[in-house]
Amino acid sequence: MKSPIIIIAGLFLILYYAISQLPNNDLSDQPVVFNKENPPEIVMFGSQSCRYCATARSFFKKHNLPYIEHDIDQSIKHRDMFYRLGGRGTPLIIVNKSIIHGFDEKQIREALKQSEAP
Repeated sequence: MKSPIIIIAGLFLILYYAISQLPNNDLSDQPVVFNKENPPEIVMFGSQSCRYCATARSFFKKHNLPYIEHDIDQSIKHRDMFYRLGGRGTPLIIVNKSIIHGFDEKQIREALKQSEAP
């Protein structure tokens, strides 16, 4: 029979590992500025079960960024497009012509800046 202390310690280790794998939802409060007359084209290929996709949605909503989302679990056509674009994991985000694999706020902001360049 195993000691309860060993079992409890094992459960804490498992819980710690599970929590450390969650995405960091600390989104920057730095405003995103874009030309409302010529907004960036943002397309996200994701799924409803993806935590990083949820973080991306929160970022877009927080900064009032218009975007189109394609759920690769619901559409074979969009899943095929996702793989043709080099998709390995969700989300795959396209800001104008910049492809971003995964949610990376810094890369998204950089792509938005480049889209504003004349």
